[in-house]
Amino acid sequence: MQYFIIRCLALFICFQSTMNAIEPAKRHTARFAGTYMFGSAIHKDADEDEDDHVGPGGTVLLYPESDSTMLFFMEVEKGEPANTIGRLTGKITLKSNKGIFTLNNPQGIPVCKLSFQIEKRFLDIRTVDGLAECGFGPGVRADNRFFRYSGEIPECYEVDGKKTCFEQTLEKKNTVATPAIEKKPATLPVNGNPL
Repeated sequence: MQYFIIRCLALFICFQSTMNAIEPAKRHTARFAGTYMFGSAIHKDADEDEDDHVGPGGTVLLYPESDSTMLFFMEVEKGEPANTIGRLTGKITLKSNKGIFTLNNPQGIPVCKLSFQIEKRFLDIRTVDGLAECGFGPGVRADNRFFRYSGEIPECYEVDGKKTCFEQTLEKKNTVATPAIEKKPATLPVNGNPL
């Protein structure tokens, strides 16, 4: 009986390893992958002259890590006059198109909690339980409806000239917040193409 249980466990582990090796486009969560935007981020992408749009905006990139989890990169900005920008990367586990992201402080106490509700054409992100200390900086919040701009799976993103690819982050800890105050936010390339 013990031999049977050990063998089943070994087969299960091999099956899990095989499932994680599946191409991103074939993972169950790939249907939600892509680039989502709101506000000035959409206008900046559509117009040549970025200076015309100074309101709040944001971009979220969703990458299918497995059949039930997605990695994300988020950049949101408050708009004029400060143009404070916040960035956040993380992982969500999806159940019925919904996921929760929690960021803990060094003592393990949750300080940021965001709900992700993914629909066919949009992504709703909301702060949960008032836990909004996501490291974004003054006046920047993630709460908004982000409209699906592209269904192409984003392989990488770039911040301050440093390119990071989602496949490289699978082994790393997944909760990083970076507040930044900038006058002109950098354009985020997706697969080498500017948004």
